[in-house]
Amino acid sequence: MNRRDLLAHIGAGSIVGIAGCLGDAETPDDPVAGNESDGEVDSTTPQIDGQPCPPYETERDSAVCSHTVDTDTASVYIEPNPESSTLNDGTPVDDITLTFYNQSSTELTFNPHSWSIWHNSGTEWEELQQELSGDERLTTSPDDTHSWSFMQAVESIQEEPVLEPGLYAAELGVPDPENSDDWIACIALVQLNTAE
Repeated sequence: MNRRDLLAHIGAGSIVGIAGCLGDAETPDDPVAGNESDGEVDSTTPQIDGQPCPPYETERDSAVCSHTVDTDTASVYIEPNPESSTLNDGTPVDDITLTFYNQSSTELTFNPHSWSIWHNSGTEWEELQQELSGDERLTTSPDDTHSWSFMQAVESIQEEPVLEPGLYAAELGVPDPENSDDWIACIALVQLNTAE
């Protein structure tokens, strides 16, 4: 979908999952829940709380984000666990798991390597350059899940990534279980902090 079509959809109110508004960055004295022991949080670095969904322009028909999703009612979504980690030489210290949930009544088939990874260090969202791509098919049954590590998602587009501190968004496109012609951007937000 091109930008003009996306804006038309937004104007028509047909895009789902757009919620929230940009919030001010939190200071190190007011960390995101769960980040207290995960290293130093720079006051200029955007935080997960207060981010809109989607936090940047996506090419998908709609979006669902880990930080705004209602897991009781959403048909599909990705959940990161944990949401944050410190970095050691460009790699998260903690193994962050990204779990896709198919809570619909429809079997969904998609490319499990079709990740887009975005980074925001305080000024704007920038997509990480894609150096690699894979083309496989994963089928998830109703009420099924599938998990990747955050680094697996990043390494699906870059062979030897070195990550910088900031807020990351891991986006995976999946078919819309309500409309087979549309695709949903399932987005997981992850905070990577500098070591203390």
